Amino acid sequence: MNMNNEIENFFGIDFGTTSCATVGYTVMNGEPESFFYGDNEGRPVPSVVAINKKNGEVYIGREAWEKRKELSETCEYISSVKTLLDSEFKKYIAGKTWTPVMIAAELFKNLKHNVCERTGSELKSATVAIPVGFSAVKRQKLREAAKLADINITSFVSEPTAAFFANYNELKSDSVVTVFDWGGGTLDVAVLRNEKGKISELATGGMNVAGDDIDHKLARRLHAKIARKQEKDIAFEDMSATAQDAMLVRAERAKIALSDANTATVSINNYGDLGICREIIDYDWFEDIIAPEVNQAIACLENTIREAEIGIANVDRILLVGGSSNLRPLLDKLDKKYGEKIFMPDEKPEWNVGQGAALLALNPGMYCSNQSVGIVLSDGSKFELLKPDTPVKGWKRKCRLGIVDTSSEARFVFCGSMDIDEDSEKYRTLEIPAYRFLEEQIETEALVDGDMIFKVIAGSTMRSKEYRRIWEYTRLKVYYKLPEWRD
Repeated sequence: MNMNNEIENFFGIDFGTTSCATVGYTVMNGEPESFFYGDNEGRPVPSVVAINKKNGEVYIGREAWEKRKELSETCEYISSVKTLLDSEFKKYIAGKTWTPVMIAAELFKNLKHNVCERTGSELKSATVAIPVGFSAVKRQKLREAAKLADINITSFVSEPTAAFFANYNELKSDSVVTVFDWGGGTLDVAVLRNEKGKISELATGGMNVAGDDIDHKLARRLHAKIARKQEKDIAFEDMSATAQDAMLVRAERAKIALSDANTATVSINNYGDLGICREIIDYDWFEDIIAPEVNQAIACLENTIREAEIGIANVDRILLVGGSSNLRPLLDKLDKKYGEKIFMPDEKPEWNVGQGAALLALNPGMYCSNQSVGIVLSDGSKFELLKPDTPVKGWKRKCRLGIVDTSSEARFVFCGSMDIDEDSEKYRTLEIPAYRFLEEQIETEALVDGDMIFKVIAGSTMRSKEYRRIWEYTRLKVYYKLPEWRD
């Protein structure tokens, strides 16, 4: 951190399934000040892109979100682009072929614009929070998308780790913290062990039922209420796209209002064939409607804790983040079951992951290996390439190995963890063309790239580079070592 008068900016991005939260820290004279870069409503930007089928015009964020039914008639409407990154998804729209990387790039450009418009700062680089188990391919594609927006992803951090660090001062004395991240598209649960700033994930779980599903359910129930009152037999799906959008927007707002109030008013001046509508809904009605989703979420939480094999008694805190964690029916039930174990940030739970990512951009920690990776030698012993607790960023190791038989191929057998040792032989072996027994060596370079892929590049010293072979291990087990933190 610069202690001079020069201004420095550090950014974190929570590139979520349904919304993107950008948080920045501006440092001047050694003092950091946080900024939350949302849309014109001050909320995270919806992760949706609509592209006009005729002229290619692009609609992003809240504008696309609140007109999603309407725009779907004239546009290709793409949501949850993060889930498409490793797919073969392609859309030919208005003379241009769109890939998930290109669509994600539009979202990054919008985030960049929001930062510039708000403070005049330029978002050039960021730490990006990603789900646990986010594949190497998805990490690569997300990095490509950011690059198209002229944003350099300096590092990735898991969403639970980011959420934990955003609340580090309150949670640092807790050994086991379960992160319950319920957003618009998914619920993600992770059980973390904190050993003096060494953050390991003991178990993860989740479900694809979240805030968006609740909004649609509320919209349909509200519609049914209004239609019954007017004695009209009109299904929600038969309403115009504009009317459906209007109801979905009001359903979401009512859901948010009922987190604090006992009643919420839904008013639509022109609800298609149902005309002017005004409906007052109470908390009990709301609670009853969303009870199945709330119960499902709590079951997911408890199942993940069971999978960690530690027992709920050994969980020190349950950290609630994500916009849907604000739902009062959820909070009431969790409070009754787990009482003082529940910890919720004082404000902005929907920004928590992005804030943690920004803090780690400001004061970065490091990923370290949580396993060994090595090669089984001809005598059955293990030659260790990567040792546990090794910082993996920029890690490389070169060595040379001799050939012990007259085979035309040198055969590497990798070992070091259960998923390597017990996987198929095809996965855990590498065969390299050899040339001359005892007269050559196999030159080996092992490294961990920026997307946490462990690679071994090997080839004979007596053959050209075209004969080199590569082994990739995409499931490297790591933990995050938090930086030193002073209150």
